[in-house]
Amino acid sequence: MRVAIQSLNDSVRKELKPVYLLFGSEILLLEEASDGLRKQARQQGYTERDSFIAEQGFDWGALLQSGSSMSLFDDKRLIELRLPTGKPGQIGSRMLVELAEKMPPDTLLMVICGPVDRAGQNQKWFKALDTVGVSAEAKEVKLADFPGWLSYRLRSKGLLPDKESIDLLTHYFEGNLLAAAQEIDLLALNFSSDSGSTPDAKQQLATLQSSVSDNSRFSVFSYLDACLAGDWQRTSRIIDALRAERDQSVFLIVMLGREVRRLTQMASALAGGANKGQVFKQYRVWGADQQKIDGAIRRHGQDQWLRILQQIAKLDKIAKGRASSEGGSIWFDIEKLSMKICGLKTI
Repeated sequence: MRVAIQSLNDSVRKELKPVYLLFGSEILLLEEASDGLRKQARQQGYTERDSFIAEQGFDWGALLQSGSSMSLFDDKRLIELRLPTGKPGQIGSRMLVELAEKMPPDTLLMVICGPVDRAGQNQKWFKALDTVGVSAEAKEVKLADFPGWLSYRLRSKGLLPDKESIDLLTHYFEGNLLAAAQEIDLLALNFSSDSGSTPDAKQQLATLQSSVSDNSRFSVFSYLDACLAGDWQRTSRIIDALRAERDQSVFLIVMLGREVRRLTQMASALAGGANKGQVFKQYRVWGADQQKIDGAIRRHGQDQWLRILQQIAKLDKIAKGRASSEGGSIWFDIEKLSMKICGLKTI
């Protein structure tokens, strides 16, 4: 059964199906849909979770065994399979069909994959998953549709979808869903902490204008560019400048985490044999950014990027006071990890 990805959470709250197939090219929509599904599954008793990534050399038998075995603790279980290329191959197709036909009542399967073309959607594995469960496509939000997406996003966060705010966001972010979503989240946080009520249009626009014109915010994006390009000297200078300004550590960690998560996913897809041009297109890497991203992926590789992502999770805990810094402040940990990303050896 096909549903719109924006309405997936409403569908899950009404009835939880045994299989969910999430696919498409918009990474933000895929990640938010999968996060929402995990949350709903936990609330409905699916406390165990097995995660798999179908990359080159993947053991499909392990996935089938996980789906057919009983829980050790008699708990409900969520099985999560990431299929970056959207192509499971002959063995994978057969295993997915078999798993769909024999899903135990206490098991939920979530398959997350990249774009699947019309031919792929007509294959047996896709139809088998769609028949017993729900499929939802995260379609690319094209520039012409970007204002409509912004309107929906603003409204969903309790903000006003007025033309001036949408025009401003469109001007600055030009179809970049990740950056626009972050800006809207910060705007919503600003008003919820101030009054807890919906702002008027003039107040919202003024706050938004102040936020997007904040030079320190743009310094964070400059930091990301330098860090991923491996320019450790420029990265260090920007970190020093950010440290001297009002605290931007939380925003930096959030943006770095999203970028490294994207790099990890691309590295995984490439390691699984995906075409580089198609991967760049899927993750919206254009022009001069391709050389920078390609260099970053080759600098560390899939496993190392995954470890870096885990270290960013630790930075998040430090920022929230749930872990201790290795130095005098969180900026010590940020700089140490940044130098590692640049390619320098750190102690």
